[in-house]
This record gives sequence, structure tokens and C-alpha cells, in this order.
Amino acid sequence: MKFLAFEFIPLMLVPAIILLYLVITNKSMIERIFDDKLLAKLRVDQGVPRTLRIVLLFLALFLMILAMARPVYQKGVVEVTGKRSDIVIALDISRSMKAKDLFPDRLAFAKRKVEEFIKRSKGLGIGLVAFARDAYIISPISGDKSSLLYLLHRLDTQVLQLQGTDILAALKSAKLLFGSHTPREVLLVTDGGDAKDFSRAITFAKDTDMHVSILGIGTKEGAPIPDNEGFVKKNGKIVIVPLNTHIAKLAEATGGLFVQATLGSEDIKKLLARYEGMSKADVHEKIVDQTEFYPYLLFFALLFLFLSFFDLPHKNIAFVVPLLFTAHLHAGITDFKLIKEAKAAYARGNYKEAVHLFGQIAASKGSAQSYYDLGNALYKAGRYQEALRAYAKVQTSDKELEFRKLFNMGNSYMKLRNCKKAIAMYQKALSIHPKDADARSNLALAKQMCAKKKNKQQQNRSQNKKPPQKKQQKQKKQQKSGQKSQKQKQRQKSQNHQNAQKGKAKQKNQPISDREEKKWLKRIEKQNAPTMLFPAIQKIQKEGSNENPW
Repeated sequence: MKFLAFEFIPLMLVPAIILLYLVITNKSMIERIFDDKLLAKLRVDQGVPRTLRIVLLFLALFLMILAMARPVYQKGVVEVTGKRSDIVIALDISRSMKAKDLFPDRLAFAKRKVEEFIKRSKGLGIGLVAFARDAYIISPISGDKSSLLYLLHRLDTQVLQLQGTDILAALKSAKLLFGSHTPREVLLVTDGGDAKDFSRAITFAKDTDMHVSILGIGTKEGAPIPDNEGFVKKNGKIVIVPLNTHIAKLAEATGGLFVQATLGSEDIKKLLARYEGMSKADVHEKIVDQTEFYPYLLFFALLFLFLSFFDLPHKNIAFVVPLLFTAHLHAGITDFKLIKEAKAAYARGNYKEAVHLFGQIAASKGSAQSYYDLGNALYKAGRYQEALRAYAKVQTSDKELEFRKLFNMGNSYMKLRNCKKAIAMYQKALSIHPKDADARSNLALAKQMCAKKKNKQQQNRSQNKKPPQKKQQKQKKQQKSGQKSQKQKQRQKSQNHQNAQKGKAKQKNQPISDREEKKWLKRIEKQNAPTMLFPAIQKIQKEGSNENPW
């Protein structure tokens, strides 16, 4: 047993003891006037005795203090291995980044670009540095995107008077984050400042095996820098600060890449193509496997508070305890761990374990989203009939969830070669999102498969028919010998007309070949069926009071 925040115990326990002493020693006006024996005879049963109330209240406070101290049971240290490439992003926060040639200004635009880079990155460990005349480490190299975005959003430079752009200081701070790891990849997000000579930065980068890429923030025309008196002036004239393209020399000399920021995402895609294509090194991280006990402490603390503040006949208090064990309680706090494990199993492709975990969640929650996630896991595990049964239990007013359910049901029917029901599901899905490309292409595939089955059935029927007798054929030939020439002409016309109609029909509903069918089915199998544990929290929460923690 270990307390992660032990300081709460001495800080909160002393005030709790003082409060307990004041409550015990305090007496009401009636208790001061009348004797205890007389009051016992006059009083009617008013519920929990006063002494028991005080004890329950103190126990509740004590358990809350223990919960704040976060007691945990540490099972051991687990070593996690993986592959990733490391990069440090250095963000320019100097005064020139307040220029408004990009909306709303260069710094806000640059932060949005860094945010987009972090969100789109895959297999990258990212560190954050902010620099002007000095450099400031925001975050060490980490693969935790949520923490990186949290720190980036709360980077406030309004209270700082940051003048100058020292590229060398940014590179030195990046070297501290890398440690002995080589090669070192650095991305400078800057307008380049006003320097033209970057020889010192180039020399440092080459000596430390550092490749510097640059995302240029700003335009060639430039813009003035706002300040408290209007705009920054020099010799009575307003200073216009354009993008310093001379900084591209630093990228060229160190084997990096210079990209000017654009309004679209082409710039970020170019940079990610460079970094994600690098060789990835083995990364070993140690994680403490531990179990938290604060949810259980809070549960009993709230129970004791309830018993101490509400009047219950003391003779019937004994009936409360069995109810705690017979009632169906949804442990909303502890469900988060099960949800996290289920989502992790699904992400790493262990669909058998994901089915087991999502099944437990669906059994306890019974929500539309829990059944949807269970259906996804069953679909990925190849258990399509069971997946359809899980999807059928998804009853929701959320259009996005309903669309995903219908689309995945169509995919399940396609895997079961039931093209008619697949068509029905895709058509229902398209009634919600008519322009969805995947649903439209899968609907076309389902129609082609149905046409292929129809043709095979017609061929089988024609083969089962008995051929006409030879005598009947001879008689018919003799009777129709005189009219042969006329009928041939009519047949040619009718055949031409039928061929024209068939040509149109084939364009609309042409049967698919076996090879194309296998290709499309593999493509459907690879289509993502994401778990929607977190994106749909607010919408699905309205469907019932027992949706916690979805």
C-alpha cells in the first residue's frame, strides 16, 4: 500500500479532529436545560442517535481525506517496448510573431499548425520548445498527444516582453531534450527574425548531428508589429516585417527541409512525409501497474454522510446494509479502467479479448454505444451473425451513431453473402448521409453481387429444362421453312433491340466477376469500424440515466 499524495493526511486530519471535538462538546439549548434521563423519556424515536451521527460524520471525513491521499496497490513495473522517431518542435514566440499578415496573427497561426502536426503524426515522439531571445522547454519528448496539446493551448506569451529571435538558443535547448540520442531532428516554426547570417547555428547543428527543418510563418509582403502605441516604429517609420527567407540556408546546410506555411494542410503533409519515413528506433518505457482505491473510499464516505444527515429509524438501519449488496449498482468510476482496456485491445488487433471486455461493458451498461462497440469487436473477429445481433440492439436518436450502425450491418451482410439485406442497410445509411463515398461504393458492389447471383440462377434453370424431341423439331422446321427468311429478319431486329437494352442494363447493374468480388470484400473488411467511446459521450448520455460513464 502506498499513498501518492500523503501530505493531505496531516493537513486535513488536524482540522477534522478539531471539528469533531467542537461537535461533541457542543450541546443544544434543550440539552443544557433538561437532564439526559428526562429527555430520554420525553423524546420520540427521531432516527439515528446523536452519538452515532457524529461517529458516521467523522468516518466520512476520514475516508474523504484518505481518498485525497490516493492510496494505491502497486503490482510492479511493466516495461513497454515500441518503435518511434523523436523530433523537437521549436516555436518562435518573439514580438515579430504578433504581425497580422496571417489570421489572426502569426503566433496563433503557428500554434494551429503545430497542433495539426501533433494530431496527424504517427509513430513520433515530440518535444516542445518556445524561444525568442531565450529558449523555454515546454515539454520533454513524449508520445502523449493529449498532454502535448494541453501544454500548447496554455502557452501564454502576452505577459512576456520577448524581443529578438535567437535560433541558436532554440537548437541548444533541443539538444538537451535529445540527450545522447542521434540523429537529432528539429522543426523550427518561425518567421526567421531579421538575421541574414546563420553560420553559427549551421556550425552547431553539424557538430551535434542535427537536421533542422523549418516551417516559415509569414508572407513575403510582411506586416507591421502592433504594440501599445499602435505599431512598432524605427526612426519614425512603421516597421514592416516580412518572412525571412534567408533562414532556408539553415535547412539546406543541415539536410533539413524548408516549407512555407500555407492556409491548407499541404505544408504539414510534406513535413510528416519526411519524419514518418525515417527509421524508427526501439523505445523502452517503464509503467507502474497499480490499482487505485479512492473510488471505494469515496463510496463508503458518501454512504456514511447519507446516514448521518438523513433521519432513518434506528431500528430499521440494519435493513440498509443488505440493500447495498442486493441492489444492482453501476460502478461508474471503476468502469473507466475496463473501457480503457477494451479500447486498447481493439486498437492493437486483439479482437478476442476486445469482444470479452466489450461484452462485459454491454452487459453492465446496456447502452446503445456499448452494443455498438461490441458489434465492432465481433465484426473484426469474424463473428458476423453475432455482430448483427449486437448492432440490432443499438437503439439511438444520434444520427451519426445510427449511420455507423447501418453501414456496419451492411458490411456484415456482405461478408455473409446476403446482398439483398446489405442493399437495404446501405440504402438506410445513405438516407442519413447521402454523400458518403464508402456507403455509395459498397451499395454498388452489393447490387453487382445480386446481379451475379441472378444470372447464375437463370443459367441453372435453363440447364435443367428438357430438350425438345427430334420429331417435333423436324415438323416445325418443315412448317416454318417457307417463312424462314421473314422470321430471320424479324429476329435480327428483335435481337438488335434486346442487345441495346441489355447494354444499358449492364451499365447500370453489371454482374461482378469472382476476382473483383474477392477484391471488394477484402476492401470492406479493411474499412474502419471505430469504437465511439469518447466522441459520442454527450449525445448518447441523454438516452438514459444509467449511461455513466459514456
